[in-house]
Amino acid sequence: MKPTNLLNTLIALVFLPFMLSAQSSSKSSLQGAWKIVEVTYIDQDTSTNTNPQPSLIMFGKDHYSVLNIAGEKPRALFKGEQPTTEEKVSVYDSFFANAGTYEVNGSTLTTHPSVAKNPNFMAGGSAKFQYNIKGNTLWMTSRGGDFLFLIDGKLRPLSGPSSETRLKLSRVE
Repeated sequence: MKPTNLLNTLIALVFLPFMLSAQSSSKSSLQGAWKIVEVTYIDQDTSTNTNPQPSLIMFGKDHYSVLNIAGEKPRALFKGEQPTTEEKVSVYDSFFANAGTYEVNGSTLTTHPSVAKNPNFMAGGSAKFQYNIKGNTLWMTSRGGDFLFLIDGKLRPLSGPSSETRLKLSRVE
């Protein structure tokens, strides 16, 4: 083995435990239950919601789960025992849910849903977030192209104008 190859191998072996420990530490600091406490949308206009509807985001060792009520208003209750089609659509449109596995690479968190409300998302899709944790606060930022869905047999980002969503979460457990 050439001296430069040997040196590179030794350097890699010395630093590998530190790199693995840093990734493990990042994942372990994510582990637990979180709720969204603030949402900022940045597109042609910028808006911030400091009183978002209920949510629960959970991270285990390798798995995650997201349940979230989208929008700024509470969901309307059904008027009777059997909801109307319009009531069902309203509830479906206001609810966001998916669960699966996740991975951390530096400050990038990537989720891979195995089950989701949207079948095109769970059919091989993924979502990427830039994230940062300080104490019991987690910030997650995504851009429009960071979510991939299976459309016409190909993984594609959603179409539409460029946007960014910034989530501020608080640890609940």
